[in-house]
Amino acid sequence: MRKFLIVFITSASFFLSYFSRIAWSIVSVYSTLRPTQVEDSVIFSLFFLGYVVVQIPAGVVSNKFPRSVGLASLLGLSASSFISGMSTNIVEEYLASLLMGLSAGWIYPVTIKVLSASFSPRKLPVAIGYYSLAWPLSIVLSGLILPFICINISWRWAYYLVAIVSLLLALLYLPLNVKVEGNKSGGVFTLVRNRNVITISLSGFLFFLSYWIITLYAYKYFLDVGLNPYTAGFAYSLLALAGIPSTVIAGYIIKDIGVRSTLSLFESIYGALTIALAYFVISVQIMLIATIMGFVRFIITPANSSAVSLIDSKNAGSISGFANFFWQSSGVVAPIIASIAISALGFHMLWVICGLIILVSAISYFLLLRV
Repeated sequence: MRKFLIVFITSASFFLSYFSRIAWSIVSVYSTLRPTQVEDSVIFSLFFLGYVVVQIPAGVVSNKFPRSVGLASLLGLSASSFISGMSTNIVEEYLASLLMGLSAGWIYPVTIKVLSASFSPRKLPVAIGYYSLAWPLSIVLSGLILPFICINISWRWAYYLVAIVSLLLALLYLPLNVKVEGNKSGGVFTLVRNRNVITISLSGFLFFLSYWIITLYAYKYFLDVGLNPYTAGFAYSLLALAGIPSTVIAGYIIKDIGVRSTLSLFESIYGALTIALAYFVISVQIMLIATIMGFVRFIITPANSSAVSLIDSKNAGSISGFANFFWQSSGVVAPIIASIAISALGFHMLWVICGLIILVSAISYFLLLRV
């Protein structure tokens, strides 16, 4: 029962941090603030700026005080989400987005630390597979419920909902008891000298650079090619729907073929599918490609988390924070690159560029990673 509760609390926390991150990609379409393309990009970038600034300190502190970090981060996410829902102008939304990133940024390192401290190395990839269900579920539910909430209630309630659930989940961290082991890690400089940590960080940066562009702009692309709002929302959900079963089996795939092979193989497939998205624009084709992308993408997610947790379980918080600093730094520049590419080249070339970047990431994982 305790193991189940740990997986539930960590995955629900991860769900909220991710859901809050991608909500604006849909909510902005219906917001009465009427954001421009540039304002959209600034809001995304500010979230990721706040998110990445806290990654390394979050990793270090999570190693020592996981329960306190989990509680505080969710309380911060609740408060910032409420502010976002209450915003009356774009400047206030900028501030809310930055505060939301500063709060959500602590969640990934602390949840990986809690999991690595609670499961043996052999069982950890399977536990992380279930934990990673939060990622596809957040995308599926955002595509299915956010258009409905925005159209039938109010776009503000998308954020009020995050605020309420975050507050309730924060309370579950109070009775949580996580074993904290002493270590002589040598701090950040030790991580910099670790080849695996550097490979995961930099290769992951390339992958997430493209992934955030896909996640943040796919809904707008589906509208651009002629899908209606609900169909576009469904197609957006398909980018993660098949990820629900694939996330569950991912742990077993990683266990059988290893982290490096899993990352390299499935990133290669995902890169090719991203390029295909540019050339197959009929709604049925889009939905088929999106479905396969969802299945492949969420085998990659637990493989990344398994990699950072298996390098050194005692320092899992620090390693995940360090790697995630680079992964999510891509989110700061991704909206800027995307807005420039869309204006200069159009959506279709954007997907080609993203696909090629993902293929480079897949090759670097295969050549350099040793996990």
